[in-house]
Amino acid sequence: MDVIAERLARLCPQSGGDALRERAERYGVGDALERVRAAARSGERGRSLAADLDALDEAFARNGIDGLTIGVRVFEALRGGTAHPAVTLWGCPSPAGCSRLEPQEGAQADTAPLCGLTGSALVSRTFRL
Repeated sequence: MDVIAERLARLCPQSGGDALRERAERYGVGDALERVRAAARSGERGRSLAADLDALDEAFARNGIDGLTIGVRVFEALRGGTAHPAVTLWGCPSPAGCSRLEPQEGAQADTAPLCGLTGSALVSRTFRL
C-alpha cells in the first residue's frame, strides 16, 4: 500500500474550506500545507512531501489534534453473497492519485465530492470484487 496516498486520502476531506489552513498557519506549518496542496495538484511525490506531511502531523499533535494524516486501520467485511459484484466509488482525480475512495450511492451518486487539496471533483471508479 502506498503510504503517501493513504495519508493524502486522510487529509483530503479535511482540507476543504479555510479551517485547516487557518489552524496550519496558527501552528506554524501553513507553508507545509501549501506545499502538500501544490504536490497534490502536480502529482509530485518524494521525500519533501512525506516531510511536509510529518510536519503537519507533528504540529497538529502538539496542539491536541492527533492523527491528522495517519489514521487507524480497521477491517469491515463487505455485505453480500459469494458472487463477485462490482462497486462504483468516487476516487482521487490527482495524477499521482491518493487512495481516497467515497461511496457512490443514494443522493450522492450523481454529485462527485471535491478533493480538499486540489478542489477538483473526484472521478468515478469501478472495482470488481
